[in-house]
Amino acid sequence: MELEAKRQGFTLIEMLLVLAIIAIIATFAIPQVAKYINKANRTKIIAAVSDLNTTSTSWSIENNGNMPTSMADVFTEQGNLSKLGIGLQADGTFKTGNIEGIMIYVASDGEIYAKISPSSKVYANEEIHSR
Repeated sequence: MELEAKRQGFTLIEMLLVLAIIAIIATFAIPQVAKYINKANRTKIIAAVSDLNTTSTSWSIENNGNMPTSMADVFTEQGNLSKLGIGLQADGTFKTGNIEGIMIYVASDGEIYAKISPSSKVYANEEIHSR
């Protein structure tokens, strides 16, 4: 009677089957992950707009109810722009993930809102207000 050799490891077919299953799952999962990342970045922009509008209101209170004369006043009051987490530059432009745009200041009421660039990969031309 011959002893059967013990089988060790996986066969090539088993390995290919596992890789095929992983590839199918990745096909569906990766776009969903990208969608959630874009939503998270949009939420960061909403938070930054809200924070800047709060800063604009604080500036107004400290200056006898007068509105800031420019967005630069708000940025100066805000301090460190990088802490907003959206890559905001001193000229008002920002880029976070696939979203890029510019902050716009409305001097008549002191509101700041975000205008997403037409060339942005997601949410193109959208305006994000906090009020």
